[in-house]
Amino acid sequence: MLSNKRLVLACAFLFSCNIALISVYFKYNSGEKCYITIDQHQDVISYLPESFLSIGIDASEIQNFHTIDFSKNKFRELASALSPARLRLGGTMSERLIFSSDDNTVATCDSCPISLSKSLCQSLKRICKHKFLPFFIMTGGKWKEINNFCKATGLKLLFSFNVLLRNENEWNTENAQQILEYSKANGFDVDWQLGNEPNSFRHVFNITITPQMLAHDFKKLRRLLNHSGYKHSLLVGPDTTRPQDHQPNCLKYMVEFLGNMSHINIRSWHQYYLDSKTATLADFWNPDTFNLLKVQIKTMKDHTKKYNHIPMWLTETSSSYGSGAPGLSNTFAGTPLWIDKLGLAAKNNITTVIRQSFFGGNYSLVDHNLEPLPDWWASVLYKKVVGNKVLHIDCHCSRYQRLYAHCANRKYTNDTSAVTVYGVNLQMKKARFLLNGTALHGDNLIIDEFIIRAPSNNRRSKTILLNGWPLLYESPLPDFTPNQHLYGNHISMPPYSVGFWVIKNTSVNVYSSEVPNVRLIR
Repeated sequence: MLSNKRLVLACAFLFSCNIALISVYFKYNSGEKCYITIDQHQDVISYLPESFLSIGIDASEIQNFHTIDFSKNKFRELASALSPARLRLGGTMSERLIFSSDDNTVATCDSCPISLSKSLCQSLKRICKHKFLPFFIMTGGKWKEINNFCKATGLKLLFSFNVLLRNENEWNTENAQQILEYSKANGFDVDWQLGNEPNSFRHVFNITITPQMLAHDFKKLRRLLNHSGYKHSLLVGPDTTRPQDHQPNCLKYMVEFLGNMSHINIRSWHQYYLDSKTATLADFWNPDTFNLLKVQIKTMKDHTKKYNHIPMWLTETSSSYGSGAPGLSNTFAGTPLWIDKLGLAAKNNITTVIRQSFFGGNYSLVDHNLEPLPDWWASVLYKKVVGNKVLHIDCHCSRYQRLYAHCANRKYTNDTSAVTVYGVNLQMKKARFLLNGTALHGDNLIIDEFIIRAPSNNRRSKTILLNGWPLLYESPLPDFTPNQHLYGNHISMPPYSVGFWVIKNTSVNVYSSEVPNVRLIR
């Protein structure tokens, strides 16, 4: 038997442990109360096409024809789950891509085949001076395989021509014309670009193409498209890098290009937050990192507001440049950045965001074993519940919680009043949000809740949980089952999580339902 003294000490110890556990519980689960306000009468901030969330594959992935099997069923299933979307085939190696309709074409720096013209062979010799990035051949068979993949999966191809095939200061259009003739003969439906990050050519290729020269090349391409049966295709450019204070050449290039260009349908640029070589987990979850995109969008829009009639796209974007940071960009660590980027872009009327990449690199949605990674799951869920009308939402909380609101996807619910709220919680603390505003009053709200998080809050995990259950790929179209809350007036987010809530029976009143079309300039 314990003595009275020992019994008192034991009870005191157990009491202290219980108090500590209760403190920890409340610290990580109670959360401070925040307020979400959505008002009844709404002017839509922006309208998004169904292809708003789109995907890219780097041209380097088709250098070796066996890297990607575009005909493989599972590869097609994983892509189809994200349709409708665009598939951009571009990147640095698009400036080294040479097309040949002959599937047996072999070309080296020492030997140029008869199937390529003399002027094209001369252009190849200039490319061969660059030792580290030699050219490669994309055959007609491979081009057909890529286009058949897009047709089968509901993707619209966006292809970047090689602008470094040049005769001195003029773009050599011969290879582009061969691609267009082959594409038209096979009935391929494609939109087009010319060049990738031209403001960085001096750094990457030791070549300079001025904005004025590139604008002239785009005009040549537009004429070529019109005469080749592609006058209804979009022309997208110039695909500059993100604006940065210490590198003003990006903005300067964009502004000068637009000032000399009247033939593009979309003004486009690329965005990354971090350097993959130096990025840390803390960087990926730092609100200051998230705010970089907001500043960059504002900077780009302020400097090109004269051209606001031309839609803006992010045609290549991910968490960190340089193929992504292993253990970060391809895990749950990168998911909040991705979801927040979609929210910020939509809110700022950037009407297409092309994720680099669907396959390839450490920032892909699908790994080399064709297993979906966390951002694939989050992207499929986004497509399922988020609609195309962007709404105004006020969120009064800390800088670690970031929320966005859209009308709900009508394919998910027939309730025309339904609103989808989504966002991220970057803290190791539960966040509770009281629903406020004239659109959310009443006692008949029905809330479908989807919470994504990592097991044991391991943010580097490639396995994620949806409402507490691990997501495993078992069918082409995953069945996401929500937690349903009846008559609730609040939503909450666990520590380190991403959330989607479809709020039904609201009284939101959207004034217009017309989706503006892209203006086609020929």
